[in-house]
Amino acid sequence: MNTENTEREAIKQQLEKELQPIHFEGHKRVLKMTHPPTFGARLLAYWNKEIEIPVKPLGAVGAIILVVSLTLHQPEVKHQPQQNVQQHKNRELIEAGGNTYWKDIYEQAVKKHEN
Repeated sequence: MNTENTEREAIKQQLEKELQPIHFEGHKRVLKMTHPPTFGARLLAYWNKEIEIPVKPLGAVGAIILVVSLTLHQPEVKHQPQQNVQQHKNRELIEAGGNTYWKDIYEQAVKKHEN
């Protein structure tokens, strides 16, 4: 274990010696690009496609808005007059050509087809 520590220490010292002349001076510019301070810079970063918008949360929010809007907006249901309901109770079913039809609808269709 002692030889392993000395070996690591030697590698670390060699790496520090080789990297000593290299200095990174663009850290302020990189921070400005990754964390834009102003609204204009953020907008520019978005325009340059540097900011990613996650699709799943955006889709979830859109689905929630859609469900809520469809739930809150219920179209009016027009009720049929009572006469129509009573007429439908007295309707007759007939068979024609192996199929079953309401008699009044069948007669209307036959009249249209004859003309």
